[in-house]
Amino acid sequence: MALLMNKLACVREPFRILGLADLHDRLEMLGRLKGIDADLIVFCGDLHNGGSWETARPAAFALAGLGPPVIIVPGNMDHRDFVSGLWEEAGLQILHRSPFRLTSPFGEIGFLGMGGMIARDLRRVGDPARYYHRDEEVYEELARSYRDLSGAGAKTRIVVVVHQPPRGAQDTLYNGESSGSISLRRFVEDYQPHLLLCGHIHEARGECFIGSTRIVNVGELRQGHAALIEIGEEIAVHWINLNMNSGEEEWI
Repeated sequence: MALLMNKLACVREPFRILGLADLHDRLEMLGRLKGIDADLIVFCGDLHNGGSWETARPAAFALAGLGPPVIIVPGNMDHRDFVSGLWEEAGLQILHRSPFRLTSPFGEIGFLGMGGMIARDLRRVGDPARYYHRDEEVYEELARSYRDLSGAGAKTRIVVVVHQPPRGAQDTLYNGESSGSISLRRFVEDYQPHLLLCGHIHEARGECFIGSTRIVNVGELRQGHAALIEIGEEIAVHWINLNMNSGEEEWI
């Protein structure tokens, strides 16, 4: 955490977050991100596609090598039995169940996060290789983290980072099924954080609101999608498509 805070010593306004998710070890997409002006990279899970320490190592170090500090939560394809140690070695800051805050010119920004996904089959909870949990754990954990940040001032912006979206918000599968977390939805409704960043449902890239909370599914980086979020007096989202021709990587 000290290394991350040192890298963020000079925070500007607006504060620029590069929101990423679902690379699934497709390394060439990380190379296309070099040169994007961001203060912090937030990775919303599935950096990897299963595998082992050896096969996952290139993506972890390539992400760390982009320049800005990185905070990350695990996805369902990031194997619990090795990614924590690998990410720490690479210099990635793991936000999973570990909230923190930073100071900016317009007040504090508090980050809280929980990775993984809901296990529909509860027999998968406790799988040593996967980040699976019960749905109600999401509410319990994020509410605890929110209380840990409750001493922050009134101008504090609260940013939630998860892998799986809330139910009914950027979570619709190709078949029309809503596949988000019910208890995450309840947390957002009860606490109304300023911003929630997620991924997981590749086809549901985009943004919406739950009350006053802006929900942003940053899209599947494996397919060239990402988002740049600016936090100042207001929050603005710019969409990135890395599949356009060179020199045409416009925000849309």
